[in-house]
Amino acid sequence: MILVSMFSSATHAEITVFKANFPQFSNSAKERKAENQIYPLGEASFANDVRVPFYGVTALNPVEDGLLKDFKSCSAKSCHFDFKLDAKQAEQLKLWAIPEIGIVLVPRNWQDIQSSAGANGTGSALIMSPNQKQAIQLYDSSFCVGCGMPNATLYFPHLLKQSAEYEYGGYQDPLKLLKIVHPSKQIAFFSYQIPKLNNRTHGVAKYQDEDTFNFREIKVTFDQSQQHLVGAILNFYNATH
Repeated sequence: MILVSMFSSATHAEITVFKANFPQFSNSAKERKAENQIYPLGEASFANDVRVPFYGVTALNPVEDGLLKDFKSCSAKSCHFDFKLDAKQAEQLKLWAIPEIGIVLVPRNWQDIQSSAGANGTGSALIMSPNQKQAIQLYDSSFCVGCGMPNATLYFPHLLKQSAEYEYGGYQDPLKLLKIVHPSKQIAFFSYQIPKLNNRTHGVAKYQDEDTFNFREIKVTFDQSQQHLVGAILNFYNATH
């Protein structure tokens, strides 16, 4: 759901209609294993001494040859999070650190990720279940205003006028596919139904515009077998991003 074409003409920014689609990998399993390698960092601890395995993920370095492998192994205090994670759910989760995205809880048996880091600091990732029928999508626009603002307009419609004036374009939801709750001006909890899937997609979107504009979001599409983990994954993302 990232805008590629920002303009339909020099003076008219493109407004895109939101469509609820299930994501797909855009490269091969061989490419993902080479570019997005998973390496152990140790163990992450949470409130009440709940623990989960912690891993880093590599991504292609956008500036020079090689891989980004930025995350350090855990010390006694470096991998502790003051977040209450249910002990039973923790047994089914692990923590991943992804370049330009940060940390995210993931079902423990998931191994397949396509992640990229841009030279402008942007980050995106698609994590999928072994059968590729469930997904977690992540995006962070970093300091790229023209990347972040058009995507943010979908969840924060008051930004659309400004984004269009800047000729970044934006998104609208005329079919009312999205259900959105704003616990604050710059945070959106949302859900939508992808056609032919039984369960709704749930997500969190945020923006900041203090120094520069930043947008980030997570979208979780799970089937019934993993629905009980959605709340923990989204609440942890909301608490740490």
